[in-house]
Amino acid sequence: MKLKKALSIGISAAMLTGLLVPASVQAAETDEEITLSVCIHYYDDSKALADYAAEKVKEKYPNVTLEFEDFPQDGGQTLKTRAATGDLPDIFKVDGGLADVLAKSGSILELDDYYAESNYEENLPQNVIDNCLKSLDGHIYQFPIDGIPPVLWYYNKQIFEDNNIKVPENYDELMTAIKELRAIDIIPVAMFGKEPWPVGAFFDAFALKENPGGVKALSEGTSKASDEDFSKAINRIADAVEAGIFQDGVTNADYETANALFTEGKAAMFLNGSWYLSDLINNLGENGDFLETYPTADAGAEDSKYRMAGGPDTAGLAVSANTEYPEIATDVAAIFASAREEQEYSKYKLLSAPVKTENLEIEGELEDVQQKLLDIIPEITYGSKFIHTLANTKFSADMTEELQKLLVGESAEDFIKNVDKSIEKSTK
Repeated sequence: MKLKKALSIGISAAMLTGLLVPASVQAAETDEEITLSVCIHYYDDSKALADYAAEKVKEKYPNVTLEFEDFPQDGGQTLKTRAATGDLPDIFKVDGGLADVLAKSGSILELDDYYAESNYEENLPQNVIDNCLKSLDGHIYQFPIDGIPPVLWYYNKQIFEDNNIKVPENYDELMTAIKELRAIDIIPVAMFGKEPWPVGAFFDAFALKENPGGVKALSEGTSKASDEDFSKAINRIADAVEAGIFQDGVTNADYETANALFTEGKAAMFLNGSWYLSDLINNLGENGDFLETYPTADAGAEDSKYRMAGGPDTAGLAVSANTEYPEIATDVAAIFASAREEQEYSKYKLLSAPVKTENLEIEGELEDVQQKLLDIIPEITYGSKFIHTLANTKFSADMTEELQKLLVGESAEDFIKNVDKSIEKSTK
């Protein structure tokens, strides 16, 4: 469903306490009290960000109340089910894969007109415009949030220091660390394997060291799991799983479960996106850090040092096609996204925030771990994609299922055989 121009759209920008508010549908003249549901991460710093953005919405729309729902971290399954029953929130977070599915079913509004007739792109960096706006069908369905983040391999420095365990820099050291951590009843890596993207990112942490295309190359059929480079990475994953790299029940663990293991000192390491840095600092302070390179390659493999999982995605805030107030909901989503991301950069130091930062000031100084990321960002390359954003959705679903089986003990041989079958069937 395409957003129609039922009301006039202004072209001039308005300034609200330094926030560049997109020119918008002029629909605030009504005195009607309106409530819009917003489904987004709503805990810890994410709650503070949402509340801040809601205040900015109130400055333009005092008659609009936002009711928040916490975003279900289940790979989009809950929202797909709600779309099928016409019960989507008015505004909600999507990733590229979910947006593509909901766009095909007509469940979210196409926002091309809004972008064309407002100044929204003026507040976006060029790399976001080039990589994070248009979905597979060439249309825009979201206002970007989170930017272009790398997936980082976080660790608790105190656990390694107190137990005289070397922080791993290569695969052999990783296997040694797994053995030594298990000997003292510490989980080596906490993983929320219930979701597709962390599982895919873990695979790419190994695969990218051997092939710069990672899981994306498999999805396109340009490589096979049985190729020497991928086979090497897959066998290393299987060996790490057998050695006990993850907690029990890893494929049933959600984010909250895995995060608690890491922050409570029960797990030494944790994979998550760069957006997790502020939570890392809040939870572990100076003991929180990330590995500058994934410890999954042979010693001395410098050419692959900064190949990382993650990267561009058409993630952001979408608007339900069934909202009672399409024009207002669209404008509210635009204001909300801009406010949230500018605050996330300024106060919470999200260095990948999808907003122009030239006129924004960071509150206070960067922590050492944040400066560390800022220093290496120019060196990071992304050859793969988040598994849930792959264009080959059939392969993505098959690969996610196989990876979850691999994480609980499926043999490398069976994994390779099954993935190659999926590649053959889904790339014809």
